[in-house]
Amino acid sequence: MGNISRSSRVLPAELTPFIGRRQEVAEVRRLLEPSRLLTLTGPGGIGKTRLAMHTARMRHRAFPGGVWSVDLSTLTDPSLLPQMVSAAMGLADVSTASRMEALVDYLADRQGLLVLDNCEHLVDSCARLARTLLRASESLRVLATSRQPLGVEGEQIFQVPPLTVPLEASAGESAEILMRYESVGLFVSRAQAVFPGFQLDAGNGLSVARLCRDLEGIPLAIELAAVRMRSLSVEQIVARLDDRFKLLSIGHRGREARQSSLTAMVEWSYDLLDPLDRTLWARLTVFAGGFDLAAAEAVCCDEGLPSELLLDRLHSLVEKSIVIRDDGSTGVRYCMLDTLRQFGRARLGESGELEKIRARHRDWCGALAARAAAGWAESGQRHWSRRLKAERHNIRVAIEYCLTTPDEAVRGLHLAADLWPFWLVHAVSEGRRHVERLLAALPGGAEADAGRVRGLWLAGWLGFYQGDIGAARRHGQEGSALAERLGDDLSGAYATYVLGLAAACDRDYLGARALLSAARDRCDVVGDLPGRWLVTADLAGVLGVLGEIDVGVELCGSAIEQCARRGARWNQSYLLWILADLRRRQGDLDEATRLLKEILETNRDFEDPTVIGACLESLSWVAGWRKDADSAAWLLGAAHAIWGKAGISLLQYAAWAEAHEDTREYARGSLGQAAFEKAYQRGEQMTPAATIDHVLDRAAKVSLQDVRATASSGELTAREIEIAELISEGLTNKKIAQRLVIAQRTAEGHVERILRKLGCTSRAQVAAWWMSRAAS
Repeated sequence: MGNISRSSRVLPAELTPFIGRRQEVAEVRRLLEPSRLLTLTGPGGIGKTRLAMHTARMRHRAFPGGVWSVDLSTLTDPSLLPQMVSAAMGLADVSTASRMEALVDYLADRQGLLVLDNCEHLVDSCARLARTLLRASESLRVLATSRQPLGVEGEQIFQVPPLTVPLEASAGESAEILMRYESVGLFVSRAQAVFPGFQLDAGNGLSVARLCRDLEGIPLAIELAAVRMRSLSVEQIVARLDDRFKLLSIGHRGREARQSSLTAMVEWSYDLLDPLDRTLWARLTVFAGGFDLAAAEAVCCDEGLPSELLLDRLHSLVEKSIVIRDDGSTGVRYCMLDTLRQFGRARLGESGELEKIRARHRDWCGALAARAAAGWAESGQRHWSRRLKAERHNIRVAIEYCLTTPDEAVRGLHLAADLWPFWLVHAVSEGRRHVERLLAALPGGAEADAGRVRGLWLAGWLGFYQGDIGAARRHGQEGSALAERLGDDLSGAYATYVLGLAAACDRDYLGARALLSAARDRCDVVGDLPGRWLVTADLAGVLGVLGEIDVGVELCGSAIEQCARRGARWNQSYLLWILADLRRRQGDLDEATRLLKEILETNRDFEDPTVIGACLESLSWVAGWRKDADSAAWLLGAAHAIWGKAGISLLQYAAWAEAHEDTREYARGSLGQAAFEKAYQRGEQMTPAATIDHVLDRAAKVSLQDVRATASSGELTAREIEIAELISEGLTNKKIAQRLVIAQRTAEGHVERILRKLGCTSRAQVAAWWMSRAAS
């Protein structure tokens, strides 16, 4: 190969410590082995360059022919690309015409690594260069960084993620735990460089965690924030993050101009786009939490951006790392880092289109809610439950628009009322808060009354779920009177239903039966099946309290069959829950248990805390009747945790509080106060998924005695015990990795060893082992 110049082995020195990225470094090294061309992609400031350079330094011995780095950020003339590469390799100056030939000759027999950094504004030229050089030298590897792929055949793409950030739930974590998050480690390192006295401690840990979350783990943003520690405290920086583009506007002398501020970095991306891409970027910022292709078309397309061009423009933004593809349970969705969203939102405001696009977004949410309400009577309940949960951030934005825009509260109430399945299944407290704010914002007039009557029964219904019976009664009475005046039979049916629920909570069971019967008849008249099924369930529950159990069972049975025919699984689970309680009252504990387990299985899809908590509560009553005090105690704790987190309380309804107190007193009396509290807290600490697994006994049958015996012969390490506990909480390998700030593959290895040591064949068995260990 001849002599290699000293410059061919020299890469720019690291001026600051390289923080974190262990998993990414390992993955890039792995991909670089078989790949001739590996391109690191991602938005500006995400750390592509640092990762590429760090990898090149670590791997330089694998490339005896040379390792070369070419920073293309300042190159504006694509024709000069071969010259820049030649200069980086230390080649003698030759004519422009022969520069590419000189590169080909030089690299022909060299096992080298060429790092092409910042290719996004020269993508076509970089692609031609890489293709030519890779064809000429079989031993050459090219590592590129770009906000979009080069598009060369055989190219391997690695999307560089943000740094790991603390979760919302990490507020109380120690400084030692917080430092495991890469973003926190980076901030502390850079902050100490400009303010040596800075230390992460209990006093500022919460603010540092929030700073890193709000900056989304973007290294450039975090480094720029750390520079502000020269003059501001962490708390002051966090307070000013809403204006992050102004705050993060200073850097270090000698840094590239486009990296001296967050604004300059994002503007660099913006300036590289064509006008239609810029328009779409700006318009997409009205979405929050993501969107799909149909949503983008409904909100963003018009004569200025024809729908037939949308797919290509959206693909362009994905290629350039402005928009991120996110495959979820509802299909392909797209999202945008909030930093890019804020920048695009400012451009939308400057264009004069902000209010127009916000109104379109509101209309799209309204149409989505109307389709969901119509589809709730059919087999699409599971689909709509997931879809609306995926759109929850967009729903909030649409309602906020209705609250802050004059005369939009009526539309907001119609939107909220159509979303009643979403509020009941996923967001009782939030739904009530939105509806009451919208009611307070209503203007006067007949049009407002049409929205007010729907808002009243919904606010009363959600108030009932929260245990606020006074609000349920008040809103129900006002809603019933207004519905009668307006001739709104559907709203009248729901308002009467709410009054029936309030009567049952007041222990006026005869009044409740009359009101619920009337509401059921009204639902029949207007043809509202979901409402009829819900009213039927509650009517059957009241009949059970009145001693008319057989009549209640018959009512539930016919409605359950109707739900089954239509595939309305959520309504069916609600009816089955009431039926299970009626069977309990009849003393058929086996049938009650079977029904409650069936409901829990169904609610793996819906994740409805109301129904899950109710089933666990009912199972605790069954356990009390069976004299199983330990099960009764932990089930009470699990139900309390699920309802408490969701802000729900149903123990005021239909004498259920009596069953609850009887079970609690029995379990406490049988176990003693200390043992009862231990079992109760064990239930409180379990995740809903782990609780359901335990109730359904999903373990492939290796007896718990066998598991314990195996465990004694192969003790778990401290880390494995920690991971076993997380498994018992229902965490996936990915979630375990995030919680412990380790690579997912490392977590998977630990789980495999735990299964082997315990002799388990499933995670449910590990959870069972952990619970038995905690109880002993």
